[in-house]
Amino acid sequence: MNASHLPSFTNLSKWINRLLLWVSVYWEPVCLITAVGLITLFYILGIPDIPFHPDESTQLYMSQDWTEYLKNPFRLAWQPEVPLSDRMIYRLLDPPLTRYWIGFWLTLTNQPAPLQDWNWSQGWEANLQAGAFPPPTSLFVARLGMTLLLPISLLSIYALGYALRGRRVAWTSLFLAGGHALILLHTRRAMAEGLLLSGSTLTLWLLSLPAPNPWLLGLSAALAFNAKYTALPLVGLGVLRLGLLDQTKPTYTPKARLGAILAFLSAFTLLTLALNPFLWKHPVEALKQAAAARQHLITAQVGDFKVANPLMVAESTSTRLRNMLLQVFFAPPQLSEAANYNQALATSYNSYEHNPFHSLLRGKTGGGLILALTLLGMLALTLDRREALPSSRLSTQVLILGTIFQSGFFLGWLPLSFQRYYILLVPYVVLWTAMGIDSLLKALNLLLDQIWRK
Repeated sequence: MNASHLPSFTNLSKWINRLLLWVSVYWEPVCLITAVGLITLFYILGIPDIPFHPDESTQLYMSQDWTEYLKNPFRLAWQPEVPLSDRMIYRLLDPPLTRYWIGFWLTLTNQPAPLQDWNWSQGWEANLQAGAFPPPTSLFVARLGMTLLLPISLLSIYALGYALRGRRVAWTSLFLAGGHALILLHTRRAMAEGLLLSGSTLTLWLLSLPAPNPWLLGLSAALAFNAKYTALPLVGLGVLRLGLLDQTKPTYTPKARLGAILAFLSAFTLLTLALNPFLWKHPVEALKQAAAARQHLITAQVGDFKVANPLMVAESTSTRLRNMLLQVFFAPPQLSEAANYNQALATSYNSYEHNPFHSLLRGKTGGGLILALTLLGMLALTLDRREALPSSRLSTQVLILGTIFQSGFFLGWLPLSFQRYYILLVPYVVLWTAMGIDSLLKALNLLLDQIWRK
């Protein structure tokens, strides 16, 4: 029989795509909600297995700011004549959203916060006797509040993948994110990473829309920034997106672009000021105090880690690049940055590390595979630009520039290579990896089609 009369794999793919289109109309929303719900349930059921981190105790201790904010937020303001308390130092150092979110959940469930902060200079038993370890139920509730933000991250990553290259990349991105070792650990602790990931992925999705609302975009970027200051590149990305990148409206004049940028920055600034009452009475002086406190902390931490763990210190661009690649792709989940309490937490550490799912696609083999697929996704982007839908142009620009901005920020500034700091890069890695897998499947389909025709 003539090969031209044989059905081809290309035709088979067309029929499969038609079937998927029918499924997408009727069943995909149900499947998506079910998948996200099951992944979130899996995360929730594993919360008790997450090893404790002393910074969780500090966040619960500071969560009392939520109640104070509702009663009289001006009492949280920095004042030059008032001696610095430990709580005020934390307000100067850290963004407020994590403690507010934890405080909201503790108040909602009527659970107490620890009355004593964790003291890193003391031993495990001394902290326990001082009451610095949070009550187990309070710790679980705080972690649950963070874990319940996971659907925002997963749905945003799915939407970004769909905008980039369609359904296959969207579903691949969803499952890669749901099983990612860094997300699995760091977003289930009562720390900033759950809020940071949900806020940053939501902002990226809004940035990829053809005509995003600049006020909503500014609020979303402010939420990410007030979870952790390392989300600052999102502000620059937002300004660039509204000012220069693709716009669907032909009437989008320079004046309109400037107005959108001002609206974005206004929303970002207003929400940031509203969430930080330590600035309300003496904003300029308080900002100077905050900058000085942050610099003092960084200097002290770098000095401590130069002695305790020099590999964590990154003072050159080449070292930062090496550490960034190591933490994002290869290193196992970092249960603790310091070894102060390794002996006391050894049982929980061993239990977590012995679960193979917690280190899925890490190490030389797994990490090397993900890195290769990430690079393939980047390479494939340059090769299939002509095949890409025009509607994916904007999301592609956001992905490229977001990767450059966030990586550049870490390479240019980050002095300590804590793994949880790099959680902001995970959505980019997941999307690039999904595009790499998609390009492999396309190449395999073409190869099989050629073999079949022969």
